[in-house]
Amino acid sequence: MIVPTTPSEQLLFSTVRIEVQTKQGLQGTGTGFFFNYGLGDDKVLPLIVTNKHVIKDAQKGTFYLHEAVESEGKSIPSGRFFPAQFDNFESFWIGHSSDTVDLCAMLFQPIREQSQKTGKNVFTVALDNSLIWSDENLLNLSAVEDVVMVGYPIGLWDENNNLPIFRRGVTATHPSIDFKGKKEFLIDVAAFPGSSGSPILLLNESGIYHDKKQKANVVGQRIVFLGVLYAGPQMTAEGEIVVRDIPTHRQIFAQVPLMINLGCVIKAGEVLTLSQQITDLLKVKGQL
Repeated sequence: MIVPTTPSEQLLFSTVRIEVQTKQGLQGTGTGFFFNYGLGDDKVLPLIVTNKHVIKDAQKGTFYLHEAVESEGKSIPSGRFFPAQFDNFESFWIGHSSDTVDLCAMLFQPIREQSQKTGKNVFTVALDNSLIWSDENLLNLSAVEDVVMVGYPIGLWDENNNLPIFRRGVTATHPSIDFKGKKEFLIDVAAFPGSSGSPILLLNESGIYHDKKQKANVVGQRIVFLGVLYAGPQMTAEGEIVVRDIPTHRQIFAQVPLMINLGCVIKAGEVLTLSQQITDLLKVKGQL
């Protein structure tokens, strides 16, 4: 198994495949990602983040997690992985307070506790506050920037190694602008079932990128957590443009939707808002 060192290798371990079974017996898959919300004084609140519609009506849920081992005082992936299963799955999740923001999060603690009962430790590489740029910094980006999406499109994954799929594209609207007045932007990446909840990152791992503020090309690396995929514009056979949540399971429609290879992304700042809402809730309950 790869011991992650480069940014893209670390992103291999930043997501988790979510399998759900709804109360109606439907099977579905989605993408979650690990996020450590900074609380100050080097304390963090570990979370798993995905879309609300991924876990809606989910009676059972399963995560596939990498087992960690110690090597020279460091935690590394062992190459083995294991499932963590939960009943009443939807009840573990806390949704963003706005009905129009399709985000929710689950505390990582129940997963850690379940894993430790079986004698296993979990290896993750979590995204965190430091990867999210302020609105002011986002203005320094250009309209077209290279992005990657990490997740499980159409439920596809490397099931032998428990690894996600990367897709590369570009921003289709400027990341600093609220598309249609919402805290969202568009990417030029096709959004398929299973991709719901995938993190979208600006990733310049090697080579040259343009720094708008310095008005110069820069040699080096740059990684920014820009947001979370949740939907994709589609065109019906009659030519009507609609925006639909990316389903967690494959569906057959009498009216065939035509993909136009765009994805709708909730801005990463809303992940911070959700994380703070959970923090406030835990404080009220005396759990923080």
